This record gives sequence, C-alpha cells and structure tokens, in this order.
Amino acid sequence: MALQDQPAYIIKMHAKPGMGDRLFELATVGMQKSNSSNRYTILREDDDPDVLWNVEVFTSEESKAAYENSDLADELRDEIIDLLAEPPMRIAAHPYSALPVDPS
Repeated sequence: MALQDQPAYIIKMHAKPGMGDRLFELATVGMQKSNSSNRYTILREDDDPDVLWNVEVFTSEESKAAYENSDLADELRDEIIDLLAEPPMRIAAHPYSALPVDPS
C-alpha cells in the first residue's frame, strides 16, 4: 500500500500532573505490541512533560480496524483514560511524505 493511502492518527493526550511517565510507558508498550503500524512517533512537549503527541501510520485500513477492536486496545484504553487530565484528541489523517521512505 502506498504511504499516502495508509490511514493514520494524530493523537494528543494530556496526563494528570506527574502521570506523564506512565502515560508514555503505556503508549510505547501499546505501539510495540499492536503490530498494526509500521511507522509511529511519540513526542513529549518541551513545555509540559505530561503532554504526549503520537503520529501513528497503520499498514492498512484492516490493520487499523483490527487494532481498534483488539483486546490490547481495550486493556490499554482503560488504564490510559484513567491517567488523563482531559479527553484525548484524535485526528484522522493520511501521510503525505515521510523519511525513511520504507521503514522496514
């Protein structure tokens, strides 16, 4: 599937004060275990270490749907939601360009 056809999310999560490290741990574990994306970047805001941004590119619409309906997503979602100071923001997107061109 061409990169520009791969579904993606841009996600922002703001943890309760002091809970940022746990949020980053869970988000990283989830990305590593999900096996549904071949490209992601988790960013921490310089001015607020409790704010996480994640840009996740799925390998296909099917892999995105499989992850969203998986036991792992349900398990992590509950624990992550409990850490948040506000509802997460999630924007559906598609990549335009990226380096490396082929992350494998």
